[in-house]
Amino acid sequence: MVNDFSLVHALLGMAMRKTSDEQAARLFQASRNRVRVIALLHAVAWRTETGSPGASELRAYLEEVLREAERARATHGRVRVELETGGVALPVSEMAATALCVSELVHNALGHAFPGDRRGRVRVTLGRGAGSNDLFLRVTDDGIGMPADATEASAGLGLALVRLLTEQLSGELTCGSNEGNGTDFCLRFSNPEESRVWPTS
Repeated sequence: MVNDFSLVHALLGMAMRKTSDEQAARLFQASRNRVRVIALLHAVAWRTETGSPGASELRAYLEEVLREAERARATHGRVRVELETGGVALPVSEMAATALCVSELVHNALGHAFPGDRRGRVRVTLGRGAGSNDLFLRVTDDGIGMPADATEASAGLGLALVRLLTEQLSGELTCGSNEGNGTDFCLRFSNPEESRVWPTS
């Protein structure tokens, strides 16, 4: 299965290199990033003897997702990416959705929040909410923030995917941003005892 994902990743890379359309190349690269996130999860699942990754496996997985984002965006240390998972463990299906949200939001921050030589920080926090099963995922940065006239229609495919994943998690996504003062995305959801069944269409 991991090799299958590697093949898809390679094919998308070939298509990306052959196109001269800049927008198409960006879409191919974004698709490669998403395939890589899922492939990393399958690698984690295969290495876990019990078949149920624990808190340490989740943290190691998210650390690798963040390293992939840093490599892809090539910020060369200008932006520090930090992770706090608070000992949280998730079912595999929840891990996939959570990691894809992390990847999309961090890619977005690294790609847009720190133009030029601007330095800064992106912080990813996965923690427990007020209820016994309540969790939150927070991705914040101290970059330039979103323009005051930003609208839902102007948001890219990455944020649309995050909203779709939020629905899949039966969660709630909020965003706080002031131009020049960074961005704060917070996804709140519940951690069920059993994995959710993902739709096939």
